[in-house]
Amino acid sequence: MTALVRSFHFALLVSWLALTLGVWWVATNSFEAFNAEKNPVASKLFEPAPEAKIKGRMAAREVNTRIFRAWNRLQLMFCVLLFCFLWWAGRMRGLPLALAGCLLLIVGVHVFWFTPKIEALGRILTNAEASGNAPAVQSEFGSYHGAYVITDILKACVLFAAIWVSPWRKVFGSETPRG
Repeated sequence: MTALVRSFHFALLVSWLALTLGVWWVATNSFEAFNAEKNPVASKLFEPAPEAKIKGRMAAREVNTRIFRAWNRLQLMFCVLLFCFLWWAGRMRGLPLALAGCLLLIVGVHVFWFTPKIEALGRILTNAEASGNAPAVQSEFGSYHGAYVITDILKACVLFAAIWVSPWRKVFGSETPRG
């Protein structure tokens, strides 16, 4: 049973890191996909041309908002599963527990602070862009977005560290000696 739990623990960490990288790619590329100047399909969807750029950004923001809302909820479930796997594997101490705690803290900040603020400011920014008053909100939105990105990179590093110290190595009999 312990070997199975450790395997699931490792699979959860690797999947979480892979999904994090996938979400980064989707979020980064969604604005180009909805850019009427770069994507001929988007230009047809968002006619007339003068409003195409704003409509494309609005669509990309809405898609990203929905993706991140779902992603953050999924990450909360990942945190719960991670703590369960650590408990079942008998590793509720030391470095694995500290790394799981860091992940829970980062995800909690994302879910309950950064994402709601980014969503609210994004909606205000979308309306401000349509009316031409964007600079007032853009700075605050940029600060929260930047903080989210930095903490998400930190989360990816913590995930990598958690994979590195994961008890999965015992399953395969290749535990490296620690000096």
